[in-house]
Amino acid sequence: QLLLLYTYYYLLLLLIHIIITAQPGSHTAYSLDDISLACEASGDPTPSFRWVKDGKQFGEVLFESGTLTADDTEELRFYQGSYRCYMANELGTAVSGLVHLITESIPTLAKEKRQKRRSFEEGESTVLYCNPPKSSVTPKIHWMDMRKYSIESTFAKLNSNSVVKNRRPQLQKPAGSHSSYLVLRGQTLTLECIPEGLPTPEVHWERMDSPLSPARAKKLNYNCWLQIENVSEVDDGEYTCIARNSQGSVKHHYAVTVEAAPYWNKWPEDHLYAPGETVRLDCQAEGIPTPNVTWSINGVPITGTDSDARRHLSSGTLILTNVQYSDTAVYQCEATNKHGNILVNTHVHVVELPPQILTADGLVYKATEGQRVLLQCRTFGSPQPKVDWVIFDSGPALANAKMSQRSDGNLQISDVSEDDSNIYTCSVRHSNRSISAELEVLNRTKIVDPPQDLRVLCGNDAVLHCKYTVDHKLKQPTIQWKKDKHKITSSANDDKYTEYADGSLKITDVQMEDTGSYSCEISTKLDSVSATGSITVLDKPGSPHSLELSEKMDHSVTLSWTPGAENNSPVSEYVIEMKEEQNPEKGQWEEYRRVPPDIRHLEIHLQSYSTYHFRLRAVNGIGTSEPSPPSESYNTPAAIPDMNPENVTTVSTDPNSMVITWKELERRQFNGPGFEYKIYWRQASGRGPHWKESSVSHPPFIVNGTGTFIPFEIKVQAVNDLGAGPEPVAKIGYSGEDVPLEAPSEVAVTELNKTSVLVRWSPVSMESVRGHLLGYKIHLRKKGPRTHSRRGLPMHAPAADKYREIEVYGNKVETVVSNLQFYSDYTLTVAAFNSRGEGPLSIEYHFTTPEGGKVTFNSACENLYGYRIISSASHPTPLLLVPKCHFKAGNGGLSR
Repeated sequence: QLLLLYTYYYLLLLLIHIIITAQPGSHTAYSLDDISLACEASGDPTPSFRWVKDGKQFGEVLFESGTLTADDTEELRFYQGSYRCYMANELGTAVSGLVHLITESIPTLAKEKRQKRRSFEEGESTVLYCNPPKSSVTPKIHWMDMRKYSIESTFAKLNSNSVVKNRRPQLQKPAGSHSSYLVLRGQTLTLECIPEGLPTPEVHWERMDSPLSPARAKKLNYNCWLQIENVSEVDDGEYTCIARNSQGSVKHHYAVTVEAAPYWNKWPEDHLYAPGETVRLDCQAEGIPTPNVTWSINGVPITGTDSDARRHLSSGTLILTNVQYSDTAVYQCEATNKHGNILVNTHVHVVELPPQILTADGLVYKATEGQRVLLQCRTFGSPQPKVDWVIFDSGPALANAKMSQRSDGNLQISDVSEDDSNIYTCSVRHSNRSISAELEVLNRTKIVDPPQDLRVLCGNDAVLHCKYTVDHKLKQPTIQWKKDKHKITSSANDDKYTEYADGSLKITDVQMEDTGSYSCEISTKLDSVSATGSITVLDKPGSPHSLELSEKMDHSVTLSWTPGAENNSPVSEYVIEMKEEQNPEKGQWEEYRRVPPDIRHLEIHLQSYSTYHFRLRAVNGIGTSEPSPPSESYNTPAAIPDMNPENVTTVSTDPNSMVITWKELERRQFNGPGFEYKIYWRQASGRGPHWKESSVSHPPFIVNGTGTFIPFEIKVQAVNDLGAGPEPVAKIGYSGEDVPLEAPSEVAVTELNKTSVLVRWSPVSMESVRGHLLGYKIHLRKKGPRTHSRRGLPMHAPAADKYREIEVYGNKVETVVSNLQFYSDYTLTVAAFNSRGEGPLSIEYHFTTPEGGKVTFNSACENLYGYRIISSASHPTPLLLVPKCHFKAGNGGLSR
């Protein structure tokens, strides 16, 4: 019952306050009907109302309603001025803010003459003026197109001219190169930059002292407006508009100064005070310029009241010491600068009431480790009761550094642990009133396996873990997953997300839109904990797009493109593909070139007389993108050939003809229709002036009746319907060869040692070769060993003739013939040869090789006829055919 009594008394004090329910606002009135200044308040007793205009009492005191309206007998301008409303009852007087009422006649548009028809050249700029009537209220202007609405307006006629001259940018608005703007905090700032020029200039905005924040500044009307809403002091600075086209650029600098009407940082609140207490009413306001703070009591400035030593002002703070019942009043704090004023009413009640604890006894508080806990001990009384907290079996709570007592008596415990679980008692000083509270500290909820930062290939599944632990005294927690701060909900009808009991989340078939930040939050009744990971989906890059062909020349074109999405894996290169429609062999897309990722355009060299298409692919660490849409086709004009075939030569085989051949040009090198090869030839000897010529579509070309091995000058030129290619360089070719006519003469043999001889001969004449001399062939024939040796040893019948052919290349006329047999007869002949074959043989030349070294007998083997087999002790001997025993000569004698 006592608690209810105190509560009733407290609410009664609140009811008898003067509570302002409606205040006037500044505005513009165009008629007497527009004059209505609201001023309403509640309280007990019901307050009365009075108005002050321009510092003087205006009208009579009003009751029940204080709203001010116009008297029909007065003129409109009579009401223009500054107004303030005062609301009063027995507890004091409250005051409204100062408002301004502006009166003016209804704006009307001046009658305009019909505008004459105006003509403009194509590309020219013009300004259509709109002159609204002057008013204290900023007008809202709308332009309408006369083709859509039946209104009269300036009529413009456009003249088309085949010659349009480009112009450097100029600014229609603002004028000059610099301008200054003053804007108040909270207002909207709009900077205009309207250029003209041809081509139409592009507008760019910069901030000189710091980067331009997209979050603060919006670009509107094709970038011609830079708008900042809710301006603050951070927007003070210099801004620059740059208008640019292909002809040049122009700049304008805007110096923006931000000031502020007064606004509150701190203001006093209504309160109960006991007699003898000290009252401190803090009133702090900010603004640019710094506002001036003044105090009033019941609407009367303190400077206009009787001086009182108990009142003291310090930096906007009003201090009342040793307050008495008579100090109950409404106190006004007002802050003013050149941009406006603000006012706050504060009710001070001086009353004496015994202390009472309003918080229930025996409350149990639960918390988890690390939290901050507030144990309540709400009290009521005047003066404000003071309390002390005590911990059971531990003494004063404030002895613990983690515990602090707030001004309202509540006990705050920071970073609680299990040791803080105990019984706490709150007692009102100098009374027998107290309550107890129990604090129980549980284990903190923890995430032991948080989600990681995953990089996942597009199309795969991803699993984010979120394993946790909770105190056993707490119920099963709730688990909430979020993507980019938005809740994820799993559904039986959608298998995109699957949540598991251990807290894990599975995302099926991840796509690029699944890239983002993922957080899991584990919540209990006492605490919650969250952890964040991420999924970065990797994929091959998106296809390049917006292919454009520019700088189109006869033999080149510039290809430019816009990159596609990198899909979280940087592009390493671009692959340019090309297709030539005129070349059947290259009618498919072929790779033209690979370029680094920083290149966005490339000059491509082209062949004449072809139709080209281009497309691009992007490559990253995951793979290669799909091809871009193909570019527009580009046709290069026909032209004369710009090159001739290479490797022009003769491959003649018939002695009376010449075969000319060459490496054919590719079809794309024809450069035009009607392509063929023109062949020129003439005898090289004498180099007569007359060339013979013929045309063919492909090699070879055969010239008949040339004679044998005749040198010719030959050349091959590429030709099409537009003309011939470059003048070719003549080369020497020959007609077909025939076998040589002459045999070498003066063949001679000189013994070098017992198994080697030097063979010499005289060369044949070059005219007799009838071709390119490849060399000489020596035909060597072994007739067999002699019949008896010089030592009288019998020799057996000669073996079959042994034949050797030795080729000597080039113009050499001697060579060494080795590996001859001892004591043997040889014949040789020499013949010249070319690609057609050998010429006649020289006269046969006969020579013999000498006998070997000293002969000794070898007792190890004896033939059946009583002959002793011999071997040489110092020199190798020829192979001897002996019945039943066969021996082969070697460096150490005969071997069996």
